[in-house]
Amino acid sequence: MFRPITGPSLTVLILIVLLATTGCAADDPVTSEDVTAIVFELWDGGATTLDDLVDNGRPLVVNLWATWCTPCLKEIPVLQDAHERGIWVGDDLVRFVGINVSDSPTRAAQRAEDLGITYLQGRDPDGVFSASLSTVGLPVTAFVDHRGELAGVHHGPLDADELIATIDEHLGSS
Repeated sequence: MFRPITGPSLTVLILIVLLATTGCAADDPVTSEDVTAIVFELWDGGATTLDDLVDNGRPLVVNLWATWCTPCLKEIPVLQDAHERGIWVGDDLVRFVGINVSDSPTRAAQRAEDLGITYLQGRDPDGVFSASLSTVGLPVTAFVDHRGELAGVHHGPLDADELIATIDEHLGSS
């Protein structure tokens, strides 16, 4: 039989929900495992970390995507355009990195070719990056500042204006 929640029980339930959702905003910096030190495969067969890619203080925009993710596929041309135009943060040219998540390497490479992606690509076949960024869906874009520190994470697609604003927010003042 259903019994409505009232009084102190309702107050406790509301507090639990508030505590569970506090600090889970879409752009909160990640405080879990250091994603910048996780080794990932490059499409050319090599391996690297985000720490290694922050050479000479060059900030990173790291996009997690998959071939089956429609919002990802709509967002990729925005990232490609920004990569081609060159986005500067102070004196540093932002490096764009794509990390394909839990996808067939052949299918991902074909989709990247179809979309004309020319920025650096890697893969996360086991979802380690996704887990370290607490993702619940794709796309996810992480921002690593010139010191190699994770400056922020955006969950969901970004259009051109949002990408520039988010780069400025997370990397412009670092």
